[in-house]
Amino acid sequence: MLLYIAFISAFSITSVLAMPLKKRDNDHNTSRCPNFCAGTNTTSDPLYICGDSRLGPVTLPTGIPLDGIAGLDSIYHRFGALCPGEFLAKYTDPTTGQFVYPPFSGFQIDTTGKAFTAKVTLPLGMVLDRFGSENGTYMSPGGASYAQRALPPTNLDALPGAAYPYNYHVYTVSRVMVVESGVIAPWFGQPGFGVQFLMPFNITSLVEQGFLSRLNLTADPDW
Repeated sequence: MLLYIAFISAFSITSVLAMPLKKRDNDHNTSRCPNFCAGTNTTSDPLYICGDSRLGPVTLPTGIPLDGIAGLDSIYHRFGALCPGEFLAKYTDPTTGQFVYPPFSGFQIDTTGKAFTAKVTLPLGMVLDRFGSENGTYMSPGGASYAQRALPPTNLDALPGAAYPYNYHVYTVSRVMVVESGVIAPWFGQPGFGVQFLMPFNITSLVEQGFLSRLNLTADPDW
């Protein structure tokens, strides 16, 4: 009997350990703030935290590659341990409510107080990506973590069924080009220190000119 009980106990423990643990989105844990949505533009919109699009989507990305970039398998924490209202008070203009971006185009500064950047040549076939529309001019090496990009949560916003979920776009370099490159400064409660490229034209223009080619994540899942 004792042997049987020991066997059942061991089987139960092994079974529990083998069960996948449900990951918890601590940034959306409303109990961590006395009034979670205080200081936000609260609406009934179910897509966004507190119904405020500036705070990003309620549900973070899942699946490869986005889960490891900005999802629960990544190092990204939306509000940098602040409550939503505190986060908005720190990083938005009190008059317009719009996000205030870091100086020096978001580049880390050197010991002389100047942006630490350099001209680099992007080789053919290099994979680049960005969270944001193709009207923008900033890109990063493909797969860089969202936390290292030091972007606001609103860059993850996309409507259900959007052609580019979470506003995520991936490209390959199809013509060699020279861009401004440098280390990303910490901002928006994120550590930064990834690499960003400031492109000579917006992404739409670079695609039209043949410098970039859009990568279809469905057709090319192993980029």
